[in-house]
Amino acid sequence: MNIQSPGVPPDHSRQQAVFDRLRLGILAGTLPPGARLPPTRHLAEELGVARQTVVLAYERLAAEGYVRARMGSGTFVASDLPDATPSPARPPLATASVLSRRGAAIAATPMSALPHGSVEGNLLAPGIPAAELFPTAAWASAAARVLRAVPAAHFDYPDPQGLPELRTEIAAHLAATRGLIADPGQIVVTTGTQQALRVAADLVLDAGEPAWVEDPGYIAGRGALIASGVHPIPVPSDADGLDVAAGIRLAPAARLALVAPSHATPLGGALPIGRRLALLDWAAQAQAWVLEDDCDSEFRWSGKPLPPLATLDRTGRVIYCGTFSKTLAPALRLGFAVVPAPLTAAFVRVRALTDRGPATLQQAVLAGFMQSGQLGPHIRRMRTEYAARRIALLDALHRHCPAGEPVQAPGGLHLVVRLAEGSNEPAIARAARDRGLAVAPLGAYYSGVPGMSGLVMGFATCPAPVAADAARRLASAIRSQA
Repeated sequence: MNIQSPGVPPDHSRQQAVFDRLRLGILAGTLPPGARLPPTRHLAEELGVARQTVVLAYERLAAEGYVRARMGSGTFVASDLPDATPSPARPPLATASVLSRRGAAIAATPMSALPHGSVEGNLLAPGIPAAELFPTAAWASAAARVLRAVPAAHFDYPDPQGLPELRTEIAAHLAATRGLIADPGQIVVTTGTQQALRVAADLVLDAGEPAWVEDPGYIAGRGALIASGVHPIPVPSDADGLDVAAGIRLAPAARLALVAPSHATPLGGALPIGRRLALLDWAAQAQAWVLEDDCDSEFRWSGKPLPPLATLDRTGRVIYCGTFSKTLAPALRLGFAVVPAPLTAAFVRVRALTDRGPATLQQAVLAGFMQSGQLGPHIRRMRTEYAARRIALLDALHRHCPAGEPVQAPGGLHLVVRLAEGSNEPAIARAARDRGLAVAPLGAYYSGVPGMSGLVMGFATCPAPVAADAARRLASAIRSQA
């Protein structure tokens, strides 16, 4: 976003623009009395400005009586706005003033720590598979087979639960690779994990009800709950994943928990058996639901593969969510949920009301690809290549970027590099993007105060031969903001 005015010092003009934008929203009622403003770090990343710019704008809003800061809670729109407030100019219909309160909250919710398409090529982009490793020839063969004998029913409105043959293949895949025995009748095909999380939240919680989310945690997952009107409660996530005891202390009345037990985003913590059982006990006693995000469990680099939390569930409180975005490509928009039997019919109905159902031809191609035995070998090839890329990047960071200390994670497609305390993460991330690196500030993954300074980066999109160059560019970006 370009918010600089000609002839005005850049820092002042940006601060003024942020102040004006928020003040207009308050005056127009888009930010109503009592509304919580976004954390300064998140808003700064969204606007592409320094965090200090947003901090100064917030301080000016507070000084002029538009907002109130509450220690430990955040900054909120004042209930008694200043007297003799000048009437704002009538905004054009394209501005946020036409949005409902809920719409404004959704529009202000970040989807990712990175601006979409900010770096061509996605070098070091976290959580993104390598496009050049997509099995193009095998996928084209599966598509040709489907199109040669496509049934007329495939051109009708889709089955909102998903193509039966694809659900059967997903069940077989889960049994073989994750030890999860799932009835195809309880599998619902979705457009990625994102939709599965949103449908589940719509189904089991009312607007305003609390739900646990990992802190730091999956940004888009937290956003899916916010879009559903749910109130996310940040629960600390450490080297062992979600702190269940802390969740019970912070929000004992919560009726939903969004967790990634096998590999928490972004620090990589995996829930040990004690926390897994404690989480399931809490869900059973509180009549709560657990949304298990198992999106990149195929890629584990140390220790034994961890079985899904759903394999320990004896009371039917876990909704298991998976995706093909990491093993094949995000553009396919194909994921799935394994839904407890009492919820399945309602889940399918909400799924149907959302967008009728997933694209049938795309599902048929994936089913044919899996039926021909292509998915397993493809995942094994990806695992071997990504392991090599991970080792190469870690070695390159050690040799060429001493200012960044990698934090070891046992799985996933990304890693965290620790920075010196007090580092300006957003500025370093922007400097890295200027150098062609799609790294993200660690602070963007936190709802509250970050536990450390760092950057999040992927290794799947970084072939071993370019790892050294990427590490040198990252070191240059860090030095530029020292």
